[in-house]
Amino acid sequence: MKIGVITSLSASVIWAVLLSFWSLIAANIVSLITSGYIQAWQYFVAGLSVGATIIASVMAYRDRLNKFKPKFPSLSMDYIYKEIEVELYFQSREEITYSANYTIQALKDISGMQRSYFWTSSTISELPAIISPFNHKVMPHKDERESKKTVDILFEVPLKRNEETSFTLKYTLGDEQRKMMPFLGHLVRNPTEKINLRLCVPQGMVSSVNKCVYADTSATINLTQPVKIFPRTIGNNDVFEWKIENASLLYFYQICWQFV
Repeated sequence: MKIGVITSLSASVIWAVLLSFWSLIAANIVSLITSGYIQAWQYFVAGLSVGATIIASVMAYRDRLNKFKPKFPSLSMDYIYKEIEVELYFQSREEITYSANYTIQALKDISGMQRSYFWTSSTISELPAIISPFNHKVMPHKDERESKKTVDILFEVPLKRNEETSFTLKYTLGDEQRKMMPFLGHLVRNPTEKINLRLCVPQGMVSSVNKCVYADTSATINLTQPVKIFPRTIGNNDVFEWKIENASLLYFYQICWQFV
């Protein structure tokens, strides 16, 4: 992303220089035409301006024709997240509920969106339940990867720019074979103001609960050292929570733990 910004700035500088030289040439031409006496410095300035303009024009032309110059696609977002709240709730070691509450703001006219979830164990409900003050609908989205659940959310009324909506998706999960990967994470694909990750388990079920930030979803490029999360007790459950403000794009925020 930084390289793309630098490339754009370089192109802007080149065009600014060209416009300056073209203006200077025009001023010199007018001065030469209207002046009854042409001084030596005017010839020098005119020649310098013409030469610099030719050189800058050739550089700009070669830059446009450079086949080896990397092209950076522009990022286009349909919406931003005002808030995301994700919870993994263990009724028992085998019975789990995943819920995610989203509040979005449209950046353009949109009629719906997609959401995906990776489940690393065996059982997941075919479609999530959707809870919303609006009559939004959830539909299955065909995806080649079996471990990835993707759904289409169709809004009751298409959103116009700057309009907001909210909804909650709930999946019923099963880990009968106890092979799930012990983490709860969120990859930031759109600008997001607030993220709240929450792990809720029966007391004594987990240990070594940490929060981590990664540069990839495979959690191999660690951007920070793991930081321990201390629980708060609600009834018979331990609740581990992590609130993130203004999350960075393409960062993977994760709560990880070990089962006791």
